[in-house]
Amino acid sequence: MLIFSAHADTNFQEHRMEDLGDGQLLGHMDNFIGVHCLMAAYFSGRMFSRHIRIELTEGEEIDMAGARRVAEDVQDDDIVIAIDVTGTPTEADFVIEKCFSEEMQTFLQDALIDMDFDMYEDCPDPVASGDESDVYREKTSMTCLLGIPVWGGDYNAGEVESSRYHIEQVIEAICLISEHYAARFHEEEESSD
Repeated sequence: MLIFSAHADTNFQEHRMEDLGDGQLLGHMDNFIGVHCLMAAYFSGRMFSRHIRIELTEGEEIDMAGARRVAEDVQDDDIVIAIDVTGTPTEADFVIEKCFSEEMQTFLQDALIDMDFDMYEDCPDPVASGDESDVYREKTSMTCLLGIPVWGGDYNAGEVESSRYHIEQVIEAICLISEHYAARFHEEEESSD
């Protein structure tokens, strides 16, 4: 199973988003932007597989309750990708963090072969280091954080900037990962027949 997880809870008492022009956005991003990317990928029609699951979770800002609920069903051969914001400085289109497993690194590099991303085994995000992938790692080594770049402050405390381009690239990455997984799973099913 390929599971995409995005936390749908937030810390903010009010919510707003401002279009700064030239594709730049200013607003409360954590984690509306991750939920948006996941839903846009879903509604693209490119995630069509009975072996792909989407989870919008709660409690990430407090106790990871939603991720813990999802993790109850995670098997050691599942792939789980948490989608969230990241403050990791980058010139790339997006960031993959906490990708410890060499098998997971290879899977993502194959899926995203023509995309521009940074990949880390650790978490270089200067704002926060804890996320839902920490919970999923207790069940499978095939997990990571797919981080949407934001900048200009503490995304947990208030408004930060991002760009429509980064958002579009993360949506494309989710679709490509899904298609790569579905093709790989189909090949495995055919070889076992």
